[in-house]
Amino acid sequence: MRIAVYGMGYVGVVTSACLLRDGHSIVGVDPNGSKVKDLAAGLTPIQEPGVAELLAAGHRAGRLRASTDPDAGIDGIDIILICVGTPSLSDGGIDLSHVEDVTQQIGSALKKSTSRPVFVLRSTVLPGTMEETVIPILEETSGLSAEEDLAVVFHPEFLREASAVEDFDNPPKIVVGEASPGAGDLLMELYEKYRAPKFRLLLKEAEMVKYCDNLFHALKVTFANEVGEIARSTGVDSREVSRVFCADRKLNISARYLRPGYVLGGSCLPKDLRAILRYAAVKGIDLPVLEGILPSNTARAEAFLGRLKLKNPALVGMVGLAFKSATDDMRESPFVEVAKRLIGEGIEVKIYDPYVHPEKLLGSNKKAVEATLGHLSRLLVDSLSALESADLIIINHPGLDPEVVRGWLGKGIEVMDLVGSGEINRKIPGYEGISW
Repeated sequence: MRIAVYGMGYVGVVTSACLLRDGHSIVGVDPNGSKVKDLAAGLTPIQEPGVAELLAAGHRAGRLRASTDPDAGIDGIDIILICVGTPSLSDGGIDLSHVEDVTQQIGSALKKSTSRPVFVLRSTVLPGTMEETVIPILEETSGLSAEEDLAVVFHPEFLREASAVEDFDNPPKIVVGEASPGAGDLLMELYEKYRAPKFRLLLKEAEMVKYCDNLFHALKVTFANEVGEIARSTGVDSREVSRVFCADRKLNISARYLRPGYVLGGSCLPKDLRAILRYAAVKGIDLPVLEGILPSNTARAEAFLGRLKLKNPALVGMVGLAFKSATDDMRESPFVEVAKRLIGEGIEVKIYDPYVHPEKLLGSNKKAVEATLGHLSRLLVDSLSALESADLIIINHPGLDPEVVRGWLGKGIEVMDLVGSGEINRKIPGYEGISW
């Protein structure tokens, strides 16, 4: 294919080099004359393993051109890839000036051309930027419609410096956000031979995926360093701890605990977190990330309860009371606290949890629930159908038949889903998720 890459910085140059290697023709567009001069001679303007060789080979094959003229990337082009920077502003916000400028230039060039290349933004931008900023500028300057005349796509990159060619060749995933169905068809053809999970999303979803990745990476670095501080304070080699921690691919390095839902609870996580924070306080160790977990947990719980109260239900049904399904362990179950708070607000509560039997509770589990819900036996019901008198039902545990949920919604019962019950259209009136 014939591809124009606007912005010949780190991402633009690496992307160009790899696409040249794959047999495509590249026009690199950048206002920096020095970069353009290097590229026009088949030289790399950045230092990255493997890039110089790929650019030189593409230049020798006659498939690499470069220009400072924005119009050079329009006529006869199949795909436009925008790879300009989005640096921070002084207040921490994102500087979109480069994205806005290049979009305006491309839109003006499209207005004068009969070519209709796929418009692809690779720069990292906040959710909503494509719909609220980029597309309006593109449509205004080109006189074209993003739905009818142009294919518009957001396509985040996942390249790390010093391993970018390897990352391009073996991506963790390929993500395409489309302004309209099928907008990413031609772009996806670039990756036909690439073995990686491929996702086609809405624009906002794809924009958010990139931030989700980077936020988690930042969290991991900070988490590892805080654990390292705790380990060092007690004479433990944190590298050995990390080696064992990272060997666990079932729970630690996995998708476990990374699905949006209700707050953490149970007999282990809150207790152990409090213990390590107390230990750190005694040792004089500052752990701002770990110290922020419980306040964040509380804030999420309060926000959810606030949403519940705004609905003003007289009777709330709950599916699940134990901190996890298929158990009767209610020690620090966040759902016990929800029930208590609702009752305190004068709201009637009915709970269905087939694993919870008050007469069988023992020890600390029994004490925990009696201290919070001493009248538990009066709250429990023995079937899901017994919840149908509720104004609102909260789903705390997974595994419900979607038809049951649809039946509740069809009867006018509101549903707040804390686990993502699957196969339920989130646009059905009365259905609401904890984070969707």
